[in-house]
Amino acid sequence: MCVHLVAMPHTSLVSAPPRSTLALGDGRVLHLGAQLGRGRMAAVYRATFQGAMGLRRAVAVKVFDAIASDEREAVLAAVVHAATRAAGVAHPNIVRVEDLGMLAPAQPYALLELVAGRSVERLLEAVRQRGERLPVDLALFVGLEVADALAAARAATWPDGARLSLVHGDLAPSEVLLSWQGEVKVSDFGLEAASRAASGVRAVVAAVRALRAIAPECARGRPADARSDVFSLGVLLHEMLVGPRFPDRISDGDTLSWARDGVVHSAIFAPQPPPALRALLARALERDPVRRYPHAGLLAYDLRHAALSMGVGDGRSFLRTALARAFGDESAEDLERTSETRLRPAAPQVDRFARLRGDDEPTER
Repeated sequence: MCVHLVAMPHTSLVSAPPRSTLALGDGRVLHLGAQLGRGRMAAVYRATFQGAMGLRRAVAVKVFDAIASDEREAVLAAVVHAATRAAGVAHPNIVRVEDLGMLAPAQPYALLELVAGRSVERLLEAVRQRGERLPVDLALFVGLEVADALAAARAATWPDGARLSLVHGDLAPSEVLLSWQGEVKVSDFGLEAASRAASGVRAVVAAVRALRAIAPECARGRPADARSDVFSLGVLLHEMLVGPRFPDRISDGDTLSWARDGVVHSAIFAPQPPPALRALLARALERDPVRRYPHAGLLAYDLRHAALSMGVGDGRSFLRTALARAFGDESAEDLERTSETRLRPAAPQVDRFARLRGDDEPTER
């Protein structure tokens, strides 16, 4: 996300957790479950969506914070614009946006594909806690899947054939989701535009966290483009192959300064990527956008060539194994919970056709 790091008052109103059951109108209902995560401007919940005819499926719901009245119109317009564009992209490596609505006059929500699993951020934390590193072939597989997602978003079109040219603008390890089945999915495409619509940043701490993945031109306030996404993907690859972009103990001022300068820190004893990856990683992390890959499609081409040269193919089975090893029984429990949500029978409904059949009273089915 392209931001200026300045201390400003909060411009969104932190909302209380929504009710567990939400009527969406037209007979549609959302049954909210546990909170899955919390970002700078929204919380994400596991939920069950029940359609008007009783059809049920597991989903994720992103509930945005209530918007202050003085900027409500601008923020709502930005959220709708971002979600509408993201919904126009259909790709196996991109989290689907299925619907958009309002829980209250100032509180939008987005209905999303549920990805049962963990983020790259969580996986890297778990691996490092064991004193290990992510295998190179697994890092390459994840990076290639993300590059394909970015390329697909850029190439996506509207129904009339016009190009969407969608960029992510906020790509970070927390936005790359890894399913227990071994899928890699990128979330929150384009929603950085919604956060930029507000007059300030919700919290300086959150802005500093965002600076750890963004391109230098964005840290200086320029809008994100396809080359900015390439830099953020380069940071993601660097974090999986080498280590974090910045040291853990670094001041907010240094974080801002290094982000603006495009610094990518490497410890003296940090491992070096294989030769097949060094050149493409260096090009992806060029400080000057002109010298970078112009878009993720070209980076994906070079990543695929490197993968073939290293004998790396479909890494889903290796990803499944890595997640199971890192999170143990959590994967089985999560999959079981999702399966139960999908198979649980719908609540009894009044039979609206009873009178047409001549029954004395409506029955439940």
